Amino acid sequence: TGSTKVVHPMLVEACVDFSSRVMKEIFPPGGPVKSKILGEKEKDKVAKAERKTDFMNWQTTEQMPEFRGELEQLSTQLPLGGAQYLKMMWSSQYLRPCAEFIPIDDVYLPFAATNFYSAERKTHVQYVTEMEYQRRVKVGMYIDVDLGSPEQPDFSKASIANDKIEGRKDTSYNEDGLRTIFEIYTHLDFGDGVEPYIISIDKTSGKAVALYRNWEPEDERRVELDWIVEFPFVPWRGAYPIGLTHMIGGLSAAATGALRALLDSAHIQNIPTLLKLKGGPGGQTLNVQPTEVVELEGGALIDDVRKLAMPLPFNGPSPVLFQLLGFVVDAGKGVVQTSFEKLSDANQAQPVGTTMALIEQGMVVFSSIHSRIHSSMSRVFKILHRINSAYLT
Repeated sequence: TGSTKVVHPMLVEACVDFSSRVMKEIFPPGGPVKSKILGEKEKDKVAKAERKTDFMNWQTTEQMPEFRGELEQLSTQLPLGGAQYLKMMWSSQYLRPCAEFIPIDDVYLPFAATNFYSAERKTHVQYVTEMEYQRRVKVGMYIDVDLGSPEQPDFSKASIANDKIEGRKDTSYNEDGLRTIFEIYTHLDFGDGVEPYIISIDKTSGKAVALYRNWEPEDERRVELDWIVEFPFVPWRGAYPIGLTHMIGGLSAAATGALRALLDSAHIQNIPTLLKLKGGPGGQTLNVQPTEVVELEGGALIDDVRKLAMPLPFNGPSPVLFQLLGFVVDAGKGVVQTSFEKLSDANQAQPVGTTMALIEQGMVVFSSIHSRIHSSMSRVFKILHRINSAYLT
């Protein structure tokens, strides 16, 4: 009781640093969209590219106010989960495109999948309130079917831990009428061969509430359309990439343990814990409060109160443990560290070429991750362009 609950900020520091670098890289103030003209740059092509660029930059900065917020939420969580997802869709309520951040624990992929985009089935777990469900039924997104009362949603461990961090508490009454809907991007056979569809299923009743084709009407090959974009951190063997939690999670836990041990030892050493000699006719138990005068009953031959009580010799914070904490922190930072942190220790008189080489070498890891983020952003804007072409005149 009373032990410290402090957590070493190694992972948080890395996440904030990564998000700051990424957002500066992919979301400049003027807008994140850039055009690229393949082939000969004719006057009409250039004018059309500029119109599209200006319009989509206006969309992402003005028309879709949630876009940057969802992207920042994604970038801060990306190093923790290894991958996060961004969903683009048309909102029948606002009559404009919308962006939604999807955490990795709400995306289910088949066990045999080796890549997100080539997976046979991709499931987005949605937690829909009763009001939102009725709105979707009213606008025709879902069919009106009796699903019964929803069960209490089964949230992931990551979601429960996040609620604890934010200080949120959920009751067991489900006042909002939350129900779990599985939105599944898969392939089904209705007699014309296996074709891509989107089917939504209520978890409690097991009933389907929506079914949509997932290809362009004029596409004879019926190629599956993408609506969810994966933002990977470091690709690994399976369909899910890995993040800092997998790479330095153990070191972060060790740093937290060492830091707690140091603080607890300092705390215990400053607590007046005593051993008291049991004396007198029936012994006694004392709980002395500050500024209080208490009589201590001793034996017949005890003439000094210091012979009755002895403070327990607790060891203070260990310098070896403090050195170990520094070693663990340095080892963890070595995984995500760039040479920027080392430039302050470099010789100020060294050649400019050496300094530039240090910067370039330090940015190798970040550059590769940024390259993957740029590729994902390109997919996002292709989906946005497709939504515009389908819903705008």
